[in-house]
Order: sequence, then structure tokens, then C-alpha cells
Amino acid sequence: MIKCIWVYILFFLIFFSKEYIAQTNLVANPSFEDTAGNCDFQMIVDNPLLATHYVKNWCTYKNMTPDYYNSCSNSNLSYPYPNPASIPHNCYGYQYPKTGNAYIGLGLYWLNYLPDSVQISSELAVIKLNSTLKANRCYYGEFYVSSSNINAIVINQLGMLLSQNTNTTVPFVYDNIVQPQIQWDTAQFVSDTLNWIKVSGTFMSQGGEQFLSIGNFRDGAHVKKQFIPTNFVTPCGISNPHSGSYVYIDDVALYELPQTSTAIRNYTICLQSDSLVLGDTARAGTTYQWFANGIPISNQSQITIKPNTNTTYVLQTTACSSSTQSFVVTYNNICPPEITELIIPNTFTPNDDDINDVFKFDVNGVADGLNFAVYNRWGNLVASKTSASIEPNIYSQVTILWDGRTTSGEPCTEGVYFYTLKYTDTNGEQQAKNGYVSLFR
Repeated sequence: MIKCIWVYILFFLIFFSKEYIAQTNLVANPSFEDTAGNCDFQMIVDNPLLATHYVKNWCTYKNMTPDYYNSCSNSNLSYPYPNPASIPHNCYGYQYPKTGNAYIGLGLYWLNYLPDSVQISSELAVIKLNSTLKANRCYYGEFYVSSSNINAIVINQLGMLLSQNTNTTVPFVYDNIVQPQIQWDTAQFVSDTLNWIKVSGTFMSQGGEQFLSIGNFRDGAHVKKQFIPTNFVTPCGISNPHSGSYVYIDDVALYELPQTSTAIRNYTICLQSDSLVLGDTARAGTTYQWFANGIPISNQSQITIKPNTNTTYVLQTTACSSSTQSFVVTYNNICPPEITELIIPNTFTPNDDDINDVFKFDVNGVADGLNFAVYNRWGNLVASKTSASIEPNIYSQVTILWDGRTTSGEPCTEGVYFYTLKYTDTNGEQQAKNGYVSLFR
């Protein structure tokens, strides 16, 4: 478009969405901020791979002239504001960037030759991705578009194409077979001059795609056209300014979506437990549906639950395809006690003065048979305590108590006694403790 020495670039952008803060944007210089040169000069674009890049990383095809707009051109001394590349007022309209200080402009439909079923003027912004797409993986792409104010014609075609090679079509001659993976809703026209509208979608890659292109991939016979009134007066003296459809592009993104785990996850919850959060990180281009024992309950990516009965939760996630995750939550009336370090006294005085008369301590989190035994200095068993196997899912706190007597009820003499303690805790781990206790009368 604009035949002046500023702006004709060749690129595409990918904006780093907050929803993807933990993922990697595969598009370099996604919002066109890095000029890699003077922002007022035209790019030489004979070959997308050999072009002189005044906007870093981006390119186009020969005879195509995408335009570059950057606020750095507002103070250009050679051209008074508004000028061909200024922001927000420029040759084709009035618009601020979606983010940052820059955006690009593309001609989607410009009728230079008849009939338009064979040939139209249109432009593509092209970039080589940071990494080649993997086969059979789900990707999410997006970009933002705003219609220029100069349009007297708006169309319904605008898409993002991922390809293995750059030569997907001869410029201005369309076979109408190429299908962009991400496509504007063709039931609508690209006509909003006030807002930035997101175009987004997911797709399953074939593998090997390494170039991203944005633009119109259809000829005039395969696009719907609508004529609209416009009073915009271009400050650039463009001849026949209202003969086409021209848009601004900003904030382009392409992300690989992580694969969903299908493993069944098991949880135990009880009356005293805190609520349990189940789910996944919200991702753009993805829908969520939760079921509790087969009943729909939520369409959020995460749920907070505290059931009072055994419940199976299923999360159905849909992006390129549908997958499910299952969460089996088992409910117990009694919570497992917190397993803490044993505190065992080392002395007691069984003299009936009601002060420290017994050797006593608690063992919590006992899940299976417990055995406690006391021996004298000669290794003879003096006293013992055992508990039978505890019913599954019922957790016990066992009190160990020795009153200083033998199993036959005879008072033990003063001295040092040796004890052993063995049990299985609620984590399924075997515990064994031993030590000494001094008995004084």
C-alpha cells in the first residue's frame, strides 16, 4: 500500500497473552516493537528469507508492501504529523496500538485488475517461527485486527496460515485450496474501526510447519464483500483511497498446548479436612466441563470441593480434541491424625502421691497392630500392651501407660527399665522405637 519510504514490511506478530504466561510464544517480535533499524524506512522484500529487516524477524513477498506504524515516526522531520507511519493518525485511519508502540497494516482486498475472480491485490505478513511445529500436537494461535477508517469495502476473509514452506501461493493469484488453520468468522465482516478484535483458534499440526502468514488467502469470487460509507480523508494524497479493504494487525501469538494427563488421581477427604481444589490451569482456546458422579456441575478449569460421600469427578477438556481426567475422592468419617514426633518421658515415681505416678505417652496415627513391651535389666518381660489390627480407614490414637507393676500386679523395684514400641502408621510405614525409663519410689 502506501508508496513512501517508511513502512512496507512483512511480518506477523504474536502477543504474549497472560493466559500463556507459563508457555513459550513461538513468534519472535510479536507486537512489532523491535525495528532493528530506522522506523521510517521501507523494507526490501524480494525474498522472505533474504529480506532486509527494518522490523526485526518479519518479512513478506515480492510486490507486496505491508505497512509499518510506530509512534517513533511522529516526530519525523521530513514528514509532518500526521504522516504515512504515524500513530494514532496515519494514511489509512486513526488507531492506537493494542499494546506497545507499533502495529502493521495489510491490504486484504484491492481490485486492480478485472475480473476479481482471478486476481486481486492483497498482502501477507510472514515470519519464520522460533521452532518447527511437532506432528499431531495441539496449538493455539491468536492475533488482533482493527479495520482502517479509509475502507469503503469490507470483506469476510482473514486468517493465520501455518506452512512448511513460504511459497504457499503465487502473490495475487489464488488457488482457493489453501485453508488457514485459524480463520476469521466468515459469517461476519472485518469492519470494526474502534476496537481491536481477537481472531483465535486451535488446530492439530501435521508436523514440520515453520512459517506463519497472516492475510486473505481467497480471490474476489471466494470472499463476501460489503460496501460501507466512509468520510475519512487521507492525509497522504493516496489515489483512489476507498477502493479496497485495509486492516491493522497487532499482538500475534502461537503456543503449543500441553497434553492432558489421563491418569486417574485418588484423594481421601474427611469431615475435618480443608476443601480440595481440583483441575488445571485455564488455557485460551480450551473449554472445560466438570461432572460429579455423572452430573454436570461446572465449566471452569478448577473446582473447589468438600464432598461428604465417595465421589468421582470427571473433567472433560476440549481444545483440538476432547480428553478426560478422573479424580476419585474417597470420604472418611474420621480424619487421619497428624503424625507427630513421639514425646516419651524418661522417669516416673509410682508412689501413690498422684504426681507422676505413671509412665504415660500417646501414639497417634496408628493404622495397624501395635506392640509395647517393658523389660528389666536382665531382659525379662515386665509389662506389655498390644492392639489388634485396626479396621481399614479408621485411625487411632493409642495411649501407652505403665503403672510400674508387673503383668501379675506386683510392684517393680526401683531401677532402670528398657522398653520397645512397634506399630504401622497411617502412611503405611513401619515404626520402631526403644529407650530407657527410670523408676523411683
